[in-house]
This record gives sequence, C-alpha cells and structure tokens, in this order.
Amino acid sequence: MDEDALDFPMLQSSTLGQRVFDELRARILDGRLPAGADVADSVIARELHVSRAPVRDACNQLVADGLMTKQQNYPFRVREWTEDNLVELNLIRWSYETAAARFLTETERPVLPEVAEALGRMDAAAAAGDPAASMQADMQFHFAFVESTELPELIALHRRVGERALLVPIPADLPMNVLSLQRQRHEQILQALAESRKAGDVVAVSTALKHHMLTYRTLAELAAQAGS
Repeated sequence: MDEDALDFPMLQSSTLGQRVFDELRARILDGRLPAGADVADSVIARELHVSRAPVRDACNQLVADGLMTKQQNYPFRVREWTEDNLVELNLIRWSYETAAARFLTETERPVLPEVAEALGRMDAAAAAGDPAASMQADMQFHFAFVESTELPELIALHRRVGERALLVPIPADLPMNVLSLQRQRHEQILQALAESRKAGDVVAVSTALKHHMLTYRTLAELAAQAGS
C-alpha cells in the first residue's frame, strides 16, 4: 500500500463514505480538484484504497451539496463557479451576517480575536500583492465575525456559502488597490458594529455589511469601483 495514501481503517460503509466525502470536499476547496475537473470514481478508489461504492456515494453527496455535477454517461465533474454566482452568494452571506450582527449587537458578545488576525493577514496580502491570500483572509474575517455568535447552525450555514464564494476565480487583472479598499470596508464593519451597540439597533452594521457585499455584482465591478 502507498504510504502517502489515506489510512482508512475497517469501518461501517456509511462512516467510510463520509470520510471519502470529507477528503474529496477538502480537495475541491483547496484546489487539488480544480473547477471543471473530471472525477473518475475508479481513480479515486485506487488512490484511497477503497471500493468504488463509497466513492460514488461521496460524489453523489457532493452533487447534492452543489460542489460537483453529474450528467448521464459522463463522469462526475467539479462544479465551475463564475463571478455571476457572487450575486446570489453575497446576498445569502449578507442575510446570515446581518443575523449575526443583530445577535452581537443585542448581546454585546465580543468578536473573536481571529477577526483582528484576519485584518492583519489582509494587510500582509495587500503588501505582498497577493489577491488570493487577500481573498482567503477576507473570508476568514467573515467566518470569525459569524463564529463570534457561537450559534452553531448559523455558523455552519454561513461557512457553507462562504466556501463557495472562495471558489469563484479571481480575475488575473484585478487591480491591487482593490485589496486596500476591501481592507477599509472590513474596518468600517467593526466601527459600524460599535455604533450599532451604542445606538441599540442593527442599522449601522447592517448597512456597512450591505455596502460591502451588495454594492457590486462581480469582482470586475468591484475593481471598477476601486478605480473610480
């Protein structure tokens, strides 16, 4: 057996299928299985030293979860995401994050330290001119913001949508000043949260989130805003 292969112990098939699902999902989210890639269940089965049945089950689950597609007589394929998908994804994210902001405003629960850490990573990415790292840090800010609520269902739903937003390709010609603009808007969200807590309503922070996520449809439009 290949020493680099996953070590799958003897488990119930449902548990084995879940582990295959988790592995394939991780590969999609970190780019090892890129958008548009065909996923042959026989190849994955050999790589993981499992039968094809749990791989097919995992792939079907990923289709249901929206990360893969499947057409009759064709292999499973990693779903391709476009900038147009950001319209819907950002609308959903805004609704979840507004709910989180309302909860944080009403309870005055402090935001996690990871929020500030994400801002630091955004600064480092901007200084290095690394859009991909900046986008990762951007989403980590939002994940940590929602995780500050400690509401498990809200956190899980929000993360599911945020992970999909990270799969949208970044334009090769994205201006670097977009990274600075995004960093400023994140700082404005935290300032607006403080204002909302002082006022006792969620208007300020909800508006800041809306301005951040809903005032552009695509990354290209965001770049145009940054250049204006």
